[in-house]
Amino acid sequence: MTLQLPLRRSRRAMRSRRIGAIAIPFLILSVGGHYLELFNTEVLLVLLVLGFFMGAAAIVLAAIAVVDLWNEGGQGFGDSFLGTLYGILVLTPLFFAVWGLYMFPPLNDISTDMSDPPGLVAGEVIDQAIDQDKQLIQKASYPDIVPRRFRLPPPELHSAVSSVVAAKGWKVTYELPADFPDEPTYLLMEARMPFFSLKDDVAIRIQPDRVGTLLDIRSASRFGTHDFGSNAMRIRKFLASLDSVLLQNYGITAQVEEPELVVEEIVEPATPQVIEAVPLLDVPLELPPSITSMVEERGSVPVPAQKPAQ
Repeated sequence: MTLQLPLRRSRRAMRSRRIGAIAIPFLILSVGGHYLELFNTEVLLVLLVLGFFMGAAAIVLAAIAVVDLWNEGGQGFGDSFLGTLYGILVLTPLFFAVWGLYMFPPLNDISTDMSDPPGLVAGEVIDQAIDQDKQLIQKASYPDIVPRRFRLPPPELHSAVSSVVAAKGWKVTYELPADFPDEPTYLLMEARMPFFSLKDDVAIRIQPDRVGTLLDIRSASRFGTHDFGSNAMRIRKFLASLDSVLLQNYGITAQVEEPELVVEEIVEPATPQVIEAVPLLDVPLELPPSITSMVEERGSVPVPAQKPAQ
């Protein structure tokens, strides 16, 4: 009777699979707990770092296990594959964050009106103006984020904006509706950053304008100096949703482009040319001798006699 020894099973592969399987619900619960405000943002960052470390450890252990199984033989390739898959899923948000750092400018406050942005009353940037250098970066990176004009009175545009805000699930912290058709309105909200559930502040200002209504929107991150392009993306999606609502309610998109100013060319009057006077020749006037003698006698030049009128 021949005894057959069981195949060796890689412990590193099993640990890789277990660590990766634990890391996924760990990250989900961390983000969920922060969304429910069970702990603050600082605690969330610590939990995220721990979760990413677990995902990286699962991938490293899986790689070591594969090399060991290739050389020594045994079972564990399936565990190594699952551990690698779990680790990649855990590190996917981190990959997106690194990609955002490389692809998007270092901004955390985006506004359609940079010189006089809508004020923020929540978060760390309370009524803070946008720096001049950041304004230049935003103009170069997001030239399409500009104020929008609509041929609607402020109350009607405010109603359309409120419907879009409700559809997106933004939490309204302050609202100033218009009592009269020519009064400005205001909305202040809290929005969530994708993946990490970080809170951002959004302000929408609606003012009467010469063609109807002027709308400005500002989106700013409460935490960090880089938003990974999320604020600009939020503003673009909001304006696109607003156009859809206006198209559905009014049949057409009510956006009005800024009319170009026609600058009349001012024609300056021609400068009159000054003709210089020709200097007189300093030449003595010589008279005939007969007239000269007569002038000396009478003291004046004789006047010729006029012919009597017939």
